[in-house]
Amino acid sequence: MREIETLPLSRKIIVIHCEAALKGKQLEDFKNRFKEIGWMNIPCTGRLNPIITFKALMDGAGGVIVYGCPTSDCHNFDGNLFARRRFHATRTVAEALGVDPERIVYIQKDPLDAHLLGREITAMRRFLDKKEVKE
Repeated sequence: MREIETLPLSRKIIVIHCEAALKGKQLEDFKNRFKEIGWMNIPCTGRLNPIITFKALMDGAGGVIVYGCPTSDCHNFDGNLFARRRFHATRTVAEALGVDPERIVYIQKDPLDAHLLGREITAMRRFLDKKEVKE
């Protein structure tokens, strides 16, 4: 098995999202707009095992975006608070493994900003493009 830090960087992005935060027409609109993005639906971001994030990176993803419910509106009570703590631990481990922690992003849905996820995907693409040029 290859070391994570020796993996070539790619533009492939995986979005792991809470099924309550992104569903129905909004999800279909994102899938149609960002066809090259991998989409993974999970019951709650609080249940996301960091191994899944690292597996996505090892399988060739340049970046992983975790998209969850707003802090005050988690359908699983405090699942997104648990997800935030787990996310920070995941980034710490990534950095220790030599992976740029900026390749792993956690955002929470903002009911007043329908374009937040789209902007994060675009920002991740730009980040990956810049890293590709430097490496």
